[in-house]
Parts: sequence; structure tokens; C-alpha cells
Amino acid sequence: MNAQLNINISYHQAWRAKQYALLSLRGKKEDSFTKLPAYCHNLAKHNPGTVTHIKTDVDDRFEFLYVALGCSVRAFVNFCKPTLVVDGAHLKGEFKGTMLLAVTKDGQNQILPVAYGICKNECTDSWTWFFQKLRDCIGNMQELTIISDRSPSIATSVANIFPHAHHGICGVHLYFNIVSRFGKSKTVKGIFWEACRAYTVDAFDVAMDVMKKTKEPIWEYLKSITPETWSRAHFKGNRYNLMSSNSAESINALSRHARKVPILMLIDFFRATMQQWWFQRRNFAAEATTTLTPWADEVIKENKKTFTKWVVRMISNTKCEVKKGAQNVIVDFQHMTCTCRHWQLDGIPCGHVIRCLTVNNYQDCSRFALNAYLTETLRKTYEESINPLPKPSEWEIPDDLMIVKPPIMDKRQPGRPRNTDRIPSQGEGPIIKECSTCGQLGHTRNNCTGRASGSRAGHIISTAEMTYNIGGSAGCSQTHNADFDIKQP
Repeated sequence: MNAQLNINISYHQAWRAKQYALLSLRGKKEDSFTKLPAYCHNLAKHNPGTVTHIKTDVDDRFEFLYVALGCSVRAFVNFCKPTLVVDGAHLKGEFKGTMLLAVTKDGQNQILPVAYGICKNECTDSWTWFFQKLRDCIGNMQELTIISDRSPSIATSVANIFPHAHHGICGVHLYFNIVSRFGKSKTVKGIFWEACRAYTVDAFDVAMDVMKKTKEPIWEYLKSITPETWSRAHFKGNRYNLMSSNSAESINALSRHARKVPILMLIDFFRATMQQWWFQRRNFAAEATTTLTPWADEVIKENKKTFTKWVVRMISNTKCEVKKGAQNVIVDFQHMTCTCRHWQLDGIPCGHVIRCLTVNNYQDCSRFALNAYLTETLRKTYEESINPLPKPSEWEIPDDLMIVKPPIMDKRQPGRPRNTDRIPSQGEGPIIKECSTCGQLGHTRNNCTGRASGSRAGHIISTAEMTYNIGGSAGCSQTHNADFDIKQP
């Protein structure tokens, strides 16, 4: 105001004007909860198949909300791989609740939100209620895989609501647990991801042996965690290359500003975002000319570069042996398997399969990929449209509309709120820092009160111990000062 209009006003006047403007744009938080039933009714009316649920307590105060757009649920059930990534994120407006999210990926490797919900806090009851409504929408899918962080509330809820589903944990969360416990190391990071992403048990065992020789405490820590939950080689279901929950974290990052607004605007933000995505992806799929989706076609091209000098020997009409030096794998076209396990775990022909097809003068690989990776399937995924709602004055108001009051929120803690976008998983915690001046634990050199010479002389630390503590300090800085480095969807 001072620079643009040459008007001298106080800070508090400007702050009050901003709050008045935001109130005019967003409305009162009480109105947001009161209009919630009418909004959900009209959302389902203009988008067929949409499922919404609102739960209140005995005093009609808000507790839970569940929203699943009809075309999104149908796209997941009919045309996508049976994988879901779930995660929670804190709301940062006046209502300090938690947003729950379930997403998947389409044949173009794009994030597709399936359902989202809002609750007062992330706990077992909240996740159980969310998963119950989700199961009502998608049914008991065969070979369903659910990926999440190590939250015990999610694990308990998945076991109760989806007892036949395969539950895997996020590799990124597990790696940050390692960093918080043992410090950061590029060598350990490479070995961990090699073990996590290994396709065969033999490759997993080799990586774990290297980890044992490099950092035995980390090896013991990983052995204490069931390998079936974080290792692709041991996983009982099929993760389809989803080794982390980054897809859900990407949506959380996308909604970081929307999570500051009232609940009604937050829900409509997701609807508007998905409306735009559906339109853009429908046009993209209509213009695609390849049999497989452009993303899957690029994977096929990369796999073709790997078999330059591989030798193929026929075993039968449906089996081939592919040799590269002392290594050999068996490709079985009848059962759609390769002993390298890339084909069956990724759903896309690996280099061994493509080599066998090339030797037999068969160039089309599309029929050996999952239907989810076909361009025609991508077109069907987004063939429907997500419709906006009319202005509130034109909403249809049913006679039996439920009453929803805003929840009673806890008193805000004093001080400036921390802008934390990610909910830490189980096992994450602060690292005790070591002062580089005096060598004592619990503080850094910025607030050190001791003298270097005297303190260091009386505090003898071995080289291994110094390396461990210094690495832990760096790991703490990286873990708690930055969110996951994830791409926008």
C-alpha cells in the first residue's frame, strides 16, 4: 500500500484488511461445514456414480468425510492395475484435521486419484472408516496391493478391511528411517535401493550380503523388518514398480496451499483439478498413435537396447533360452514368464522377451504387455468427463438434508505454526547432534559454550564413532528440513 498507492497504514490495518478480503472470498468456516451436505448431494447429482459420506457425532458435529468421484472409481476398477497408494497430510487452515488420500497410476504412468477423505486426526478409527467406504466402492478386488508408510494405524486398518490384499511399505520412508537411525551415506543408499528393487531373491541376497559387510547394524535393522513388506523380490503380490508412496506425496505437495482453505473449497479444489486432468489426458490419448501408451512404448525401446549380443536357443515352441556369457534365463510364452521376473512384475516385455520375438521375426510386442498399457485402454480410462457444480444459489436442496456443525477444535498452541507437509512414519525421530567444537552431544557449534582445546582433550572419540555421529547429523538436516524430492503429477 505504501509503495503502490502512497498510503501510510499500519501493519495491523493491512492484516485486518487481508482477513476481511479472505472472509469475503472463502466465507466463514461454520458456513463451509453447514453447506457440506448440499455440496456433496449436488456433486453426486452432476457426476453419476459419485459416492460421498459424512459422519457426525451425537451433537451433529463433523467427524469424517469421504469422496470418490464415479468416473475415477470406474477407471480404477476397469482399466488400471490393482494398486493403491495411501497417505495422509495435515490440514493447515482453521480446522486442524487430516486429509486421507488413495491414488493409483494409469497406463501412461500418470497419477490418478481414486478417493479422498477428511478426518479430525489420523488414527486407526479414521483409516478403518476410510477403507470401509473405499471397499464399498471398489469391492474385493483380486490381488489388490496397497502401498503406504509404516504407520501402524494403516497396517491395522488394511488387515481388518482388506484381509486378502497385499500390503507393502514405502521404500523412501524406510530409507529415511535408516538415515535417522544410522546417518546418511551414499554407499548405504545405493545398496539399500539395490536390495529393495531387486527382482529375484538371489539378487536381493547379494545386495544384503554387501550391506552386511558395509554396515552390519543397518543389515540387522533391515532383517528385523519383514522383507515381504519392502522388498520387491519377496513381495507376495505385485507392486508394478511402485516402490514408494511418492505418487500420494505428490498430490499432498500439489494441495499444500489448498489445505489452508476451508473444507468446502478444499474438496472443490480436487474436483476442479481432476476435471482439468481428465480433459487434458483424454485429448492426449486421442492423439496417441502407438499401440502401447507413449510411456510404455519408451520402456520397450529402452529394453531393446539391452540385448545386442544375446544368444537365443529354442527349447520348445513356447520356450526359449537366452544366454549372455555365463548367464542364462528361460522365457516361457505360454505362461508369460521370464526367470529374470521383469516381465511378470512390470507387465511389460523385458529385453529377453523382445530378443526372442526378434529372432523369430515377430516385431509386435504390444500383445505381450498388460492391457492397462494399451493406448486404447488409456482412452477408455478418461473417456468420461468430470462436471462442475452450478453456483450455490442453483443447488438442489433435498428435504432430508443432514445437519453438520463445525467440530470443536483444540486451542492453538502459542507461537508460529510449523509448515510441515508430510506426516512422519513410524520410527522417524530426531538425531542427537554432536558439536564440532567441543565434541559434546546435544548441541552444535553455533550455541556451544565450551572451549575447543579443553573439551576436546577430555573427550576422546574413535574414528568410527566420529564418522557415525557426523553422518547422523547430516542425515538429520536432510530429513527434517526438506520434503521428499518428488515430481509434480
